[in-house]
Amino acid sequence: MRLLLKRKYTPRGSLGRLFLGQRQLCFIREAPKACFGSEFFCLDEGVYELEPIHSEAFGWQIRVGEKGLILARSADQVPKSFELCPVSCYRADGTPMFTRLAFRKLLDELGEYWGRGEILQLQIESKPIPYSLEKCQIQSCY
Repeated sequence: MRLLLKRKYTPRGSLGRLFLGQRQLCFIREAPKACFGSEFFCLDEGVYELEPIHSEAFGWQIRVGEKGLILARSADQVPKSFELCPVSCYRADGTPMFTRLAFRKLLDELGEYWGRGEILQLQIESKPIPYSLEKCQIQSCY
């Protein structure tokens, strides 16, 4: 089974929608693309295997490939490098809402597939950056 993350880049962060087939599961917020010069940055476009992980310190998270994570972050916490943070919706001012609920719903939804022994993948696609920032046209090497 393959999920699709369609996202767009902004200097303050990468915003996306996570789909299972034609159905949107949630919104996703991430750090900006590395070319924007931020301290933190998002995963590159590509296909990654998803795996549920649990620890006493952090609870449930979803591993994305070798270095990424899907996890709950409150609205006031900025996503760090390679973190995908689910969001149910946004306020008019852009503040994320119901972040822990969005993660819980996503984990429950995907848990059904893992319970049946299915392999889940995440495909990340991005809209082109709408203006000409030369270093953003080069593929990240992180």
